[in-house]
Amino acid sequence: MDANRLNGKHFSRHFSQGVPLSALAMIYNQILSFAVGVLVARVIGASQYGIVIVARNISEILGIVSPLGLDLALQRHLGSGHCSARLRQLTVFRSAAFVVGIAPAVLAALGLGTYVERSIYRYPDFANVLFATLVALPFVTDLAVLGGAYRGVLKPEPSIVVSYILQPTFRATVMATLFALGWRLWAVVVGTSVSYVISWFILAVRARRELAPADSTGKLDWTDTLSVLRYSPSLAASLILTMYIRSTDSLFLGYFGSAADVGQYGAVVMIAQLIGLPGLAIGQTLGARIALCNRHNDIAGMERLLAENICLTSLFSAPVFAAIVFWGDRINLVLGPTFAVDAWVVSIVAARVLVQTMFGCSGFALSMTGWHLQETGLLGIGSLISVALCFALIPRHGQIGAALAGFISLSMVNVSRYAVVRSIFDIRHVKLAAIKPTVWAVVVAGGTDLLLCQFDDRTLLFTLFEIVIFVISFAVSAWFVLFTHQDREMIARLIAPRLSIAGADE
Repeated sequence: MDANRLNGKHFSRHFSQGVPLSALAMIYNQILSFAVGVLVARVIGASQYGIVIVARNISEILGIVSPLGLDLALQRHLGSGHCSARLRQLTVFRSAAFVVGIAPAVLAALGLGTYVERSIYRYPDFANVLFATLVALPFVTDLAVLGGAYRGVLKPEPSIVVSYILQPTFRATVMATLFALGWRLWAVVVGTSVSYVISWFILAVRARRELAPADSTGKLDWTDTLSVLRYSPSLAASLILTMYIRSTDSLFLGYFGSAADVGQYGAVVMIAQLIGLPGLAIGQTLGARIALCNRHNDIAGMERLLAENICLTSLFSAPVFAAIVFWGDRINLVLGPTFAVDAWVVSIVAARVLVQTMFGCSGFALSMTGWHLQETGLLGIGSLISVALCFALIPRHGQIGAALAGFISLSMVNVSRYAVVRSIFDIRHVKLAAIKPTVWAVVVAGGTDLLLCQFDDRTLLFTLFEIVIFVISFAVSAWFVLFTHQDREMIARLIAPRLSIAGADE
């Protein structure tokens, strides 16, 4: 990969910090979530699916607020040292966040949900759907705080297993059972909330043992504890604004358009989220490791971590992006005729997710190093731009306007992040070589589509055949086009021990 080539040592470190488990768990989660999403969409249709999307977006935004930024702050706090002593503070942090998580459900029960249904989202039974969704919020909140703590101690596996394997499995099981009993919309709402409660219980029990301080009799350092609460609100604001920018398009589309518009757009976003899967798997402990580099004033190490993350993310996300751009508009073949979507909407949403997946990690270089106020400021400006674009584009252009608003605002945020990080640390972590996999994937996908279009009858079976041909073509050609001789030798060294172990077992 030319100037950005990974050496074996650093590549191995990426895959030794929970990345293989993360990748497998997230692949499982995405496959199962996709299958469940297909089932839900076919059973309840685009309109009711739109109601679920709006309620979920509101819950996800509140789910960023309620942890008080501790899910990110704990990665920085525990990753900076004195881990055992600081684990004593975890109970205080969890209790505060859990109480905050209860408040939205209480407000919804007291009439706020009814007001939202009458004034903003005028969908039948929306107030009850919103309340039932928010009941799970305190448990979602504690899962997030515990996830931050596990990542802070560089042991993300328990949180990954619960969040990406157990929770979606419970959700699918409960939902399928309720569908079999004749429930429709409420099967989705109840299944989701129940799955979070069960998953929270499992992780909370495990955390009592694994995140217990080595010395349980020591005194709590309130000065150190309060220091976290002084900067965590800024980190929370960054997370809130990031989620708000991602959700603004759907929320405003729900206000200006119909529930069916939101349902179709939500299905496109669901497909596009597959692009972000590699980035999530690779970057599980990135924040804590950047905090550690900052503690040791290792600017070169920080640049290397960011560059490696972007390079690996680009390599694994590129074929998913290209496949969605060329064949993603055929989701109606899977979800049903009510989910017919514009190919431009699919392409723009996919580009937005790719930009955020590849370059969003630059935010860690600010939030994990004491420059969190700058990160919050950039995201604040981005959220204002997003709102302005939604008001300007969605009433006239509908779904395409929503997609453009999301893409432009997130692109501006990430370009600004890179400029600020480069100015502060004098590092250049975005290399030209990181763009090559995306360009090559689009070229190969375009060639595959052009070659097979004369035989294409737009059936589901033939679409799957085209995608398989593209993936094989990309994988084979990437080995020769994107990798140098040193890269191929390094990957062979990583794989060889595993193959020898497997042969010995046989």
